[in-house]
Amino acid sequence: MITARDLLYQALDYDGFWNTSKSRIASRPSQLRKLQLEKLLVGFGISKVNAKSHHAQVNNEHTIQMVDVVSGHHSKSMNRTEYIKTLNNFKYFSTGEFIADASKEKYQGVIDGIISTAKSIFPEQLEKINEQPVNLTALFRDLYHFRLSIYHMAKYDFSKKRMKLFSIEDDYALYLRTRFIESMDANLSEVDEIVCLLIDPEKRSLEENEIDYPNHNFEIIDKEWENKSR
Repeated sequence: MITARDLLYQALDYDGFWNTSKSRIASRPSQLRKLQLEKLLVGFGISKVNAKSHHAQVNNEHTIQMVDVVSGHHSKSMNRTEYIKTLNNFKYFSTGEFIADASKEKYQGVIDGIISTAKSIFPEQLEKINEQPVNLTALFRDLYHFRLSIYHMAKYDFSKKRMKLFSIEDDYALYLRTRFIESMDANLSEVDEIVCLLIDPEKRSLEENEIDYPNHNFEIIDKEWENKSR
């Protein structure tokens, strides 16, 4: 059975390593993983074809919703409809924009849980918590990129190590970094839980044949790519 957790971990694997350079993006392991992700995204109803034209009402007049697009160290406002056109399905997912196009009712239980937790953590901010809406799109984007940064930390070390012979200082440093990453697992599971709820608040389980999910032996495929890359 496939759940939102499978989608999250495959997204991190793809985005954290196979989507990080032109040579990796063009590689067979990357392309096959991308196809798997597409099937998962469609299976969970995440596709930019679902994007809606958002309008905000100000002084009884409707205005086109704008979004802040960050490029490098610069940010600019952009018509959301035009912005969505610049995204592929995976970016539509990783930026959290899919949540903005879902019904609020679908996420009401998640919102209630976040508000309840926020009230217990920040009791001095009770008035603001009651007044401010919860921006789930921003929350997902923040937590997803946090998880991606943790994945980068671990994946970089291990992929780098595969190319080296044993040395006391390198292997001891790797041991300490690995221990540190493992110590974060308990807290990361809490982060993963909320990210998975944002992906799929209905907590569905999908059959592989239900979404025509392609299986591949990546142990062999990745090894072949590594050998050719040396």
